[in-house]
Amino acid sequence: MQKSVIRLQKTNEWLEFISRLGLVSIEDARNVFLSGDYSQISDLDQKALFAAGRGKTLSLEGNLIGSKLTLDEAQLFAETSNAERGFPVKDEVLAYINYERGVFFEKFGEYHSGLSLYRSAKRLAESLTLHSVIDYQMAAHLLQVGAGSSIEEARYWIQFFREHKMQIMHLIAIRRLAKYHRVEKDYPKALDLLASGRDFAVKFDYPFMVEQIRNSYGYLLYSMGEIKEARKVFLELMEGVQSRYLYATVLKNLTLTYYDEAEYDAAVQYLGQAIEHSQKYEILSQIPDECLFMGDLQRDKLQHPEVATHYYEIGSQVAIKMAEHGFSLKGDRRGVVHRFQERSKVGYSIPDSIGPRANPFSFALGQSWKQINDAFQFHLIQKHLDSGIVISELPGKLDLKTSTYYAIKRRLSQHGYDFDGTSEGLPIKLQSDETSALNAYISGLTDLTWSLANEQFEKEIIEYLFKQVGYQKTKLAEKLDISYPTVLQKTKSLKMA
Repeated sequence: MQKSVIRLQKTNEWLEFISRLGLVSIEDARNVFLSGDYSQISDLDQKALFAAGRGKTLSLEGNLIGSKLTLDEAQLFAETSNAERGFPVKDEVLAYINYERGVFFEKFGEYHSGLSLYRSAKRLAESLTLHSVIDYQMAAHLLQVGAGSSIEEARYWIQFFREHKMQIMHLIAIRRLAKYHRVEKDYPKALDLLASGRDFAVKFDYPFMVEQIRNSYGYLLYSMGEIKEARKVFLELMEGVQSRYLYATVLKNLTLTYYDEAEYDAAVQYLGQAIEHSQKYEILSQIPDECLFMGDLQRDKLQHPEVATHYYEIGSQVAIKMAEHGFSLKGDRRGVVHRFQERSKVGYSIPDSIGPRANPFSFALGQSWKQINDAFQFHLIQKHLDSGIVISELPGKLDLKTSTYYAIKRRLSQHGYDFDGTSEGLPIKLQSDETSALNAYISGLTDLTWSLANEQFEKEIIEYLFKQVGYQKTKLAEKLDISYPTVLQKTKSLKMA
């Protein structure tokens, strides 16, 4: 795909390709813009647009600093080209790059910079297409801040984009107006918009936009107080989400559903995953907010001030790094810096009793697959029993026949798992931090049926164990005491397989 992009000669073809690709498929955008090298492109306008494509893709992935630096480079290329042509008043490439930079700054809370860039883009733009998307973004911004636009105008743009077959902009406009209605607590209108947007995105096969709309729908349900329904949406969405940035967002949204029900162990589990994911992929836009949330949760709900300080420090370092690159120190970024600065000045360390969070799957190292499966199923049933559920209702909640449920319990009892005893006599003895980590993980599965909970556990623990043996299938079969064909079946859905 990369070679075909470099062969494109017409600027408007580049512009159309770049402006749509990331929003159609983030995976394709990664393949084109993050693995390609635009240094060999001689035409400055095309080089500018390729750099803009990379900057936009990095923005969609949440890599703020990388995106900003690349968009700045695109701006330099475009301005150099404009100067070499005698500073023409109209310049579609420079206009487009100003527009994308405006979207970037507005997305991450720099509204004044975004609006200024939109206005610059408007002065330079030539085509009706680019004029229309700039006018829309300015109108949407004014509606959001309550400064002169209207819902009628927002609906006009939805219809305009549909009539002009600007499908991605049509979906963006739908989702943004739905968010406005959600904030205003006009939930029926928000629901209708998201339903129409989802159907439209599915019809035209835009997977990235489908995922965005599904996440918006889940958050709308959460805002309406439909916590369990929202959680179901987020759990389903996690299975195949393309965007790393969106994956971090879904993890945080999932955290909120447990936090609001005072399920703090599960909240810590998912929020911890979000922070680790954001650090791994340099999703700097999320880290200060996630660390502020985690710090407050550890400090106020779990009474772990040392752990809270640890997260405040991580968030503060990222916030300051962002400020050094021109992002205002405000909102959650300012909040996490303030929390860290106001910490106790006597120093801190994470107590061994709390320690760095154990991996929920570490108990499985050195165990056979049968032993691992038994341990998980025992702790899953025990978690449900500890929740206070009426025992007779548990098979129904797990979507099991009563006879099947008791057959599972009988098998586990025969293997040494005593549901009426203590943890001392269990076949696999877990350390306290391993028990806490596994129970926190299982808390996130208690809304699933027996089949779905086991399916999710198997997928995730096989991925963990596969990594531990260096992705060697033969070695994994040996460690788990299962056949090689069974390993092939269990690893076939894994990307590293």
